[in-house]
Amino acid sequence: MQKLVEIRKRMKTVRSIRSVARTMATVASAKLSRSKDRAAGIREYTEMVRQVVQRQQAYAAARDLDLTSISRFMTPRPVESVVLLHLAADRGMCGAYNMSVNRVAAGVISRLQGLGIETSVIAKGAKGDRYISRKTSARVIESGTWPRAGVVEREVDALAARLQAAFLNGECDEVWCTYTRFYSPLRREPRAVRLLPLVLDEPARGPGGRATETSGELWFYEPDMPAILDDLLGELLRLQVEDVLLESFASEQGARMITMEEATERADKMLRELSVTHNRLRREMITSDLIGVLFASQVRENEGEDGDAEAAEAGEAW
Repeated sequence: MQKLVEIRKRMKTVRSIRSVARTMATVASAKLSRSKDRAAGIREYTEMVRQVVQRQQAYAAARDLDLTSISRFMTPRPVESVVLLHLAADRGMCGAYNMSVNRVAAGVISRLQGLGIETSVIAKGAKGDRYISRKTSARVIESGTWPRAGVVEREVDALAARLQAAFLNGECDEVWCTYTRFYSPLRREPRAVRLLPLVLDEPARGPGGRATETSGELWFYEPDMPAILDDLLGELLRLQVEDVLLESFASEQGARMITMEEATERADKMLRELSVTHNRLRREMITSDLIGVLFASQVRENEGEDGDAEAAEAGEAW
């Protein structure tokens, strides 16, 4: 009986775990559906803005102008300090998502510090903040958590402005980001990308190494080319920040959805096994009880027959 009670308690616990896992999988699926659509749209828009900037680069290069000397966003410097934007999750229960991107960040920090480059980290996500603080010697200058809504515009604006100010004010010479690229709920790729200074594809060059225009367009800039390019490149940086945030959030929700669905399946399997064990023990107990009843009945019958025989013998003796 004691073992049967323990199995029932365990089945109740597994049912509770299954309910929580199923709910978390449903919530993650809903968040993933919204975030992946936004990520796809931002990805396309970012590519369109990048193409516009590349056309300006080709137009300027055909006139022997170098954008790296015109725009502050593209001006390379000797690298002595780097700010790393590290994106992870606030909590676990999403498989190897956090550990994968944390290891990429640790590898980037180790490589930069091995080159003698001072590395500071802006961590978004409690899991990433704790990992960087405990496992690396990099300094976490800022940290934050994800809002319930995921990626919100005001946080994108604030983070993009923070990174832009750090680069333009000389706080760092490069800005890197470690995040997880989302392809599907089953396919995610942790990676490291450089956000600043911005790097575009080299324009096509003709004979003599002179850049060639891709079209016969004639551009006029008001107020001037550097101001227009700064606005375009600032918007491109903001779009890249929003893109990596959305990709990371979608990857986290995809990983959590898959992990919780697997947990639900394992809970279902365990419940089936516990149910079989419970029914077997219950049948054994019922069989044991029936055998006890039958044995007691047989004893009573034997005692009755013995009593009748003794009474008959006593009558005869009388």
